[in-house]
Amino acid sequence: MQLLLMNNKILTIEGITYSPKELFEISRKMILDSTQPQWKRDIFDFILDWMDDNDYVEVNTSGSTGNPKTIQLLKKDMIASAHLTGEYFNLIPGNRILLALPAQYIAGKMMIVRAIALGLDLYFTSPASDFWEEIDSNFDFVAVVPLQMKTLLKHPAKANYFKTILIGGATLDLSLEDRLQQLSTAIFHSYGMTETITHVAIKTINGENRSTYYRALTGISFSVNSNNCLKIHASHLNKDFFTNDIVELHDSRHFKWLGRADNVINSGGIKISPEVIEEKISNLIRERFFITALPDNTLGQKLVLVIEGVPFDQQNIKTLKNNIFTLVKKYENPKEIIFIEKFTETSTGKIVRKNSI
Repeated sequence: MQLLLMNNKILTIEGITYSPKELFEISRKMILDSTQPQWKRDIFDFILDWMDDNDYVEVNTSGSTGNPKTIQLLKKDMIASAHLTGEYFNLIPGNRILLALPAQYIAGKMMIVRAIALGLDLYFTSPASDFWEEIDSNFDFVAVVPLQMKTLLKHPAKANYFKTILIGGATLDLSLEDRLQQLSTAIFHSYGMTETITHVAIKTINGENRSTYYRALTGISFSVNSNNCLKIHASHLNKDFFTNDIVELHDSRHFKWLGRADNVINSGGIKISPEVIEEKISNLIRERFFITALPDNTLGQKLVLVIEGVPFDQQNIKTLKNNIFTLVKKYENPKEIIFIEKFTETSTGKIVRKNSI
């Protein structure tokens, strides 16, 4: 509890402000109440972790690009990150924010830390894809994953309840971006990872400032190595981070994300980034899909298109192939289309490509 007491920080939950002692008591009560859903107990479990005497918290990584692992993040660094977010989105004490992500992972935990560090009023709901259906009041800020954003489009009027929506946790395909242009709510996409304590850069998704480039938060700068993989310089963490993300660097504070180096395919001696092809054909396929490779005796690796769901009929497959052919370069054209009933996902909803085919 020492960190909260030293900084005179207390938390407001759904309009009620709790002292550290009250917060400790209600958190213990909630996590011991077996009638409460696990997602809610996870929230109060983290609050207890935040209030203990350790100067760090343990956080699980998602495992989308490797094996999941547990790392330690300093609480002071998490507070610094919260202030950067507050500065970027002009969050002020008393603003209402909605936690709609699992508190087991960094994105959900940081919503709680932002409420504590910035004096925000924290509300929470089940981290389900269709949580929007339950919303009937206004909020200043919410963070979601792309799947949740897709469900919002089923009842777009719900977007009007939010001043700012931040999407993160996975890449955002161009077709979804285009569909989000119909919404007047300010929508952004974040770039970051557990190790950087969520986002270090933000991209504007809709409105007159829509951009293809991510912009650094205060104190963040970027460079690239010889393979054009992004290097992050984070002054608030006093650390540099090396990534496998291939980018087009505009300057030290802006970049365009192109794909993952560990996804690059070598087909007939040509190195191909599957994410580039996915962006080109994203408006052709409503189902979830990705480009990957299979072994080939001639090419070494051949491109394949993997689509989630029931296989198309032959006519639709032919039409899709013809449409793809008009949008991509010859060597980017998939040699085969494969249908998978259900993709393998991480707990945060990211597709695990290597386990989905």
